[in-house]
Amino acid sequence: MKAPERPKKRPTQADVARLASVSPAVVSAVVNGRGGSNGVRVSDRTAARVEEAIRQLGYVPNVAARSLAGGRNGIIGVFTYEALFPMQAMSYYHPFLVGVEEAVEELDCHLLLFTGSHTDDRRRSIYKNGTNSLQVADGAVLIGQSEDRDELAELVRDGYPAVFIGRRELPGAEVSYAAADYATATRRLIERINGLGHRRIARLRGGSNHESILDRDAGFAAASELLADRADTTEVFVPPRAESIAAVVPGLVEQGYTCIVTDDRERAGDVCAAATALGLSVPQDLSVAALSEYEYVDNTVERWDITTITTPGREMGAAAVRLLADLLDNPGDRTPRRVVIDCGFHPGATLTAPQGA
Repeated sequence: MKAPERPKKRPTQADVARLASVSPAVVSAVVNGRGGSNGVRVSDRTAARVEEAIRQLGYVPNVAARSLAGGRNGIIGVFTYEALFPMQAMSYYHPFLVGVEEAVEELDCHLLLFTGSHTDDRRRSIYKNGTNSLQVADGAVLIGQSEDRDELAELVRDGYPAVFIGRRELPGAEVSYAAADYATATRRLIERINGLGHRRIARLRGGSNHESILDRDAGFAAASELLADRADTTEVFVPPRAESIAAVVPGLVEQGYTCIVTDDRERAGDVCAAATALGLSVPQDLSVAALSEYEYVDNTVERWDITTITTPGREMGAAAVRLLADLLDNPGDRTPRRVVIDCGFHPGATLTAPQGA
């Protein structure tokens, strides 16, 4: 059979039947088990033809009765590109999932977590074997730092309702998302640091060009421009490893920098450890702050109460579901839905006025 173009609407059993040149009853028998739950028995050759048509069309059987108007299942999916539940990651992702669950309950829908579809190299994938595995849900919220951007673009082209948690920009495709306003939060934090009397502020930046890091870049640049006549700010590119950070901290201290800012709390902990190794006190001799509370593993040297910007995870999760609900309620309007939410601030214990200020 010649592979047809993937239809824009969700394929049905009738579509499969037409492609395989069989009756819908035969398709139903194959989908529900060859034993013939509907009294129809199917030969191996016919079943193989139906299964090939299912694969080509990307048909996914509904797992729940269509109880909502418009043929919807009342199921909201959550697809994760990486594991959300290891203990070391739970503290960061947990608020997103709480927000998602609360908003889904408000909609009186079910929540379905997708985790099991993998490519040959074990990476999680939406389009396994060319089939959109999310189609059992009316729409989906997507989350994770290791996304496949080609898949996101394909979801947009196919018109499948999906909203990403976190800003994502793709060439030629506009993704719906609920994002954090890291740019404004970063600018305000640098202004706060300067307001305490710090005149030399260094930011340690890794090599990532992820949107969340680019937003922090924009915020740091805006603060640097705004404070040009009051503060000396600099960026130092450092691999995100404790030994690399320990190597640059002594030089920054020698140059008179009194506050070091990192992109996440884990790296900030590395700075605190490096300062302690130099005989310095944090924050009296050196202040430290982070642009995110993210910490993939516990700091093994010492647990620091880092001054940090906080991600509005609960609000982002809930907002993503509400944007998705709007997409589902207006299927003819494919305009991307986007919202940017203010970050929070944790004062911590690693930022204070420099000595002599």
